Amino acid sequence: MSILESDYIEPTRPYSQDELRDMRLHLYRQLKLGKEKAYHSKCRHTYIVKENSKKEKEIKSNSGDIGNCSVCWKLSKTPSSIRNRAYDLIKAYNSDFGIEPDYISYNLNDLENIYYRWLYLE
Repeated sequence: MSILESDYIEPTRPYSQDELRDMRLHLYRQLKLGKEKAYHSKCRHTYIVKENSKKEKEIKSNSGDIGNCSVCWKLSKTPSSIRNRAYDLIKAYNSDFGIEPDYISYNLNDLENIYYRWLYLE
């Protein structure tokens, strides 16, 4: 089953910014996400690239062309039965994380978690 098919689990308690930051850092470490963000002007998708990846090296060297969009590639591999959910996820992520938010809510943390697990783990 895809993470896109899972149900949203409401928080049972409030989370502090420190807890949410730690959860976010855990996700980044687990998926080995780096600090560089890829943006593809043609499709307008954005995502954090993997640490020490070819894309990260190309972004750091300012080569201009960072290759194919990983989000577009992942969309092409997503089953058509859940592709609309993937489009909604991408739209929500780009809307909320196009500019790094100052405040992370539980919902934003969950959105980022689902986005990167879909992109890199499935």
